[in-house]
Amino acid sequence: MLIDVPMPQRFCEDRMSSELDPVDHALLAALRDDGRRSVTGLAEHLHLSRSAVHARLDRLEASGVLRGFAPVVDPAKVGGSLAAFVLLSAGPGARFELEPLRAQLEALPHVEYAALVTGEADVLLLVRADDLDQLRRFLLEELRRVTGLRGTLTLLVLDEVIRRPFLLPGE
Repeated sequence: MLIDVPMPQRFCEDRMSSELDPVDHALLAALRDDGRRSVTGLAEHLHLSRSAVHARLDRLEASGVLRGFAPVVDPAKVGGSLAAFVLLSAGPGARFELEPLRAQLEALPHVEYAALVTGEADVLLLVRADDLDQLRRFLLEELRRVTGLRGTLTLLVLDEVIRRPFLLPGE
């Protein structure tokens, strides 16, 4: 399937601007749809030369927009069929120390994603476990190692309705 991509009037392959144009967005969308597509396949899909696609990929990597290529894995098929969001709280008026907290969270098993958040909780975790016993051990044993933790709220995921690797402007 070909996508009609508006082409900029002038394209300089060596421009180093971090601004993304519609062709960059189309390139990122094509990679999101099929990260194994070759440079030749991307060039055909976008109606560009191989060298133009290669230059854009190099620029996107150099500017930090494109940080790597990773497989998309179905967690249920590799042992992680149970997902839960876990909210962590330091308690009223208390604070976590950021760098020690970061190290403690990175050391926890089963944590796919962690973020500092606003609101009543301080940290949001996405945890994946094989079953309820493994999740229970995580909640009752592993989380106890987090310094300053005063409370948790666990939300079991019943069904992942939307899961996107990233969004582009306007999506």
